[in-house]
Amino acid sequence: MEVFRIEVDRTEEIGVYGQGSRIFRVKGFPSDCEVFIVDSSAGKEIACHPSIVGDQLSQLCLKLASDAVQAILEFTPLKEYARDSIIFEHVLRAAPGYRLHEALKEVGVGFREVWVRPRYVTPSYRDHDEEAVKNLVIVYEDFSKLPEDEDLTVIKPDTEASGRTGEIALRRLAKFAEEKGCRLRELTIYGFISQPGLKAIYEVAKEVGFKKIYAFAIGNLTALCYNMYDMPLYGPDESYYAEYGEIKTLGGVVDYTTLERYATEFIPGADQPGDWSARQVKVFTGTGYEPGGIPKHLKNSIELIEKLWKISKDMDWFMDFHELAIKRELEALRNELKKWV
Repeated sequence: MEVFRIEVDRTEEIGVYGQGSRIFRVKGFPSDCEVFIVDSSAGKEIACHPSIVGDQLSQLCLKLASDAVQAILEFTPLKEYARDSIIFEHVLRAAPGYRLHEALKEVGVGFREVWVRPRYVTPSYRDHDEEAVKNLVIVYEDFSKLPEDEDLTVIKPDTEASGRTGEIALRRLAKFAEEKGCRLRELTIYGFISQPGLKAIYEVAKEVGFKKIYAFAIGNLTALCYNMYDMPLYGPDESYYAEYGEIKTLGGVVDYTTLERYATEFIPGADQPGDWSARQVKVFTGTGYEPGGIPKHLKNSIELIEKLWKISKDMDWFMDFHELAIKRELEALRNELKKWV
């Protein structure tokens, strides 16, 4: 896998938590940014199989979040803080689907909840480039539960690809916190996280006043494709190929033992989280619930995997187990699609 420059030498296993999730610390970050990887079978299933949607996805997310919470309580000072100083920021529509808030409540962690919905004015599926970002606006927010004159610890789960929705969410929170006379103490992020996305979140978090940042990434720190959207563990960048007709390979940060576990199931170049809101049965908009868009997600996943197969099949690195994984997943996606149309 050297062709993809996957970084397998930056991780250190530091324990097993919950129902068997291995936790790795990732080296190479500033002292005020601690980065961890939560490696579990639930995370692998979600990342490798876009055919997993709806209730099955939700159940795996809660299982994964329950393990992640054990690690968060172990490696951050969260349990030392009073309920009124812990703020859980929901980024709508997709982020509540990670179910981290539910897992925290299950172990008795109290917090105040705030809500924000950044939205791309024009459709943004597989397109988070500079032009798309210009059309990123806030269409709903509710920061009324912020306390006054507190040192705040903020928890914000979300898919951090480019980090741009995270940036706008943090800036809005910081604005309202300042109006309430609050200070920003620590930020914990959780979800699928790319290396560039983490860098962007770290920079804006420090800019708005957070003293310490903790990141808990599912499975790996992903690579990020040319379109600033797709988050593969490794593989060809399909969006770059579509633009320039050339193969560009990418690799993320992962422990070698995790890579071994993913190898026969992960489709090179595939987007691990996919369209996260569209994988859910229903999502909260701030004013009500609406369908996530499962059929659309399944169709888009079939289209992307077929494109990846086409550009990969003649490459020297493409193995029989890659083709088998592609054929299995395409069959699973088509079977799942029949249930939703």
